[in-house]
Amino acid sequence: MDIDNITNSSDQTVESVNVVDLRVVGFWTRFWAFSIDLAVIAMSSQIFFRVIWPAGLETTTIKSFVLINALFPGIWGSIYFVLLTMYFGQTLGKMILGIKVVSKDGSPLSWSAVAMREVAGRTLAQLLGTYLGYLICAFHPRKQALTDIIGDTYVVYTEDKKKGRWVQIPVVSSTNAE
Repeated sequence: MDIDNITNSSDQTVESVNVVDLRVVGFWTRFWAFSIDLAVIAMSSQIFFRVIWPAGLETTTIKSFVLINALFPGIWGSIYFVLLTMYFGQTLGKMILGIKVVSKDGSPLSWSAVAMREVAGRTLAQLLGTYLGYLICAFHPRKQALTDIIGDTYVVYTEDKKKGRWVQIPVVSSTNAE
């Protein structure tokens, strides 16, 4: 569906709206991409932590466990998700499985949308360790998880697939008419 030559009499701006059909990703593909990402975060955070503190921390075993296994990967994981999603539209898990994050309105991902999706959305989706916010994707008609709803995004396949649910995302370009 194309809409061309929409004119506004006050400023003579011509906008053309093209609609792109993209196949949305379901629960299981997203689950495996997230699992790959968690493995990458766990391994890289351990390596990074050992580089920063090669001798380890001189604290109790409980404090070391909490810091090494919870706090540090949480901070590193947030940085990982925000930066990769912002700059590539994909994390390593998504790249491996051929999926990416796109904005609902077709515009490039913004820092605010990525922050809402990856920080606020993931915090709520993982509330109390339940991960119920991700399960919403299995039942949502457009296959959106809580992170997508909060960030106004979809997760779609990078390549054309024949079966599955599709969404239409507008691609707006505007030019000034003379």
